[in-house]
Amino acid sequence: MANRVPGVYQRGSVWWVTYYAYGRRVREPVGPSHKEAVRVRAQRITDVAAGRLGIRRGRKAPTLGEFVETWRRDAVHLKPSTTEGYEKLLKNQLLPAFADHPLPAITREAVKRLIAEKSREQRHSYSKCNPNPDRPLRSQKSIKNMVALLSGLLESAASDYGLLDANPLRGILRGKYFPADAHRIRDRRVQFLEPDDFKRAVERLAAAQPRVAEMVLVASLAGLRWGEQVALRIDEDIDFRRNKIRVTRSLYKRVAQTPKTEQSVGDVDMVPTVRRVLQTAPRKTGLVFSEDGKTPIGNGSWIKRQWRKAQTAAGIKRPIAWHALRHQFVTLLIAAGKHPKYIAKQARHYSAGFTLDRYGDLFETVPITPVEWIDDLLWPSGFDVRRAQFGHKTAGTQAETRVPA
Repeated sequence: MANRVPGVYQRGSVWWVTYYAYGRRVREPVGPSHKEAVRVRAQRITDVAAGRLGIRRGRKAPTLGEFVETWRRDAVHLKPSTTEGYEKLLKNQLLPAFADHPLPAITREAVKRLIAEKSREQRHSYSKCNPNPDRPLRSQKSIKNMVALLSGLLESAASDYGLLDANPLRGILRGKYFPADAHRIRDRRVQFLEPDDFKRAVERLAAAQPRVAEMVLVASLAGLRWGEQVALRIDEDIDFRRNKIRVTRSLYKRVAQTPKTEQSVGDVDMVPTVRRVLQTAPRKTGLVFSEDGKTPIGNGSWIKRQWRKAQTAAGIKRPIAWHALRHQFVTLLIAAGKHPKYIAKQARHYSAGFTLDRYGDLFETVPITPVEWIDDLLWPSGFDVRRAQFGHKTAGTQAETRVPA
């Protein structure tokens, strides 16, 4: 019989090991070999002492600052944009408030006090963006994002590391602890341009900056987000035979990542105008929207300013932002009489129900003109940015670029 070793015992034909980690006793089955069980237990003890299996038991309750360091080390599968947002919340909000607090001291009552404190903070009266001193500095959503991250950290401390018996903030986001945005009446209606206004703005832009106008057309007639658009590769993502744009990646600060959601990965039909823009790309490989096909565009602040200037020059009193071009895309699909299921698939929404919830009022108010392609609503005779022939293309030229869906 094998010599008795502390922390190693046998149940039937299987040897088990026990050790302390995460602040609790852990039992782990190893297998039929006693020698292997002794080796595994020694390795686990070494890992615990080195901190590879969680925070060492040198202190009963680590502070939030100490736990965040462990969480940063062990966190996986986070997008660069998500990581940056978390780090901003930690640096500016959570760590200044709770960095020195032991995890058990971060109670529900303490967090409710933090919510009340953050909701009372106001902008300076000399703010150029918002001179109203009675307006809160942070919206309800900003405070909720902060509390959600803190709740996620405490949930991880409880379930993954055993440092807490339970997450004290579980369910707090459903409670009525967050101030209403009483000082901020937010217009939640979808922002888009009427077809005539959109045409004027694009034609103005095409005359001054044709390359920027092409990007506006791809964004508004294919529904691509900024990161998805600048990540397009002409040789990988454009299928002229099937007349599809394949969205598989997105760029954030020139770093490739997955698109916003799982549903964001998919195919989008190319309308004739978008097909013409992509067919006239200056290269056959590499990034579509890039000077050399290799260096991606960053946040595109200059490009977005040109789009706003074109709208102002066209006499539009309320210019829309770049992301609203995606709303423009959905609005045009509704105006073209497309089915909600098809619209949801083209916009790569989670479901047709989401599309109806977000754009439901437009299905009742937008005039319907059934057409095959949404750019027929804007330029029935075709549109060529490079030649600036607005509505004067011949039927033969138009037919060459129109590919059945």
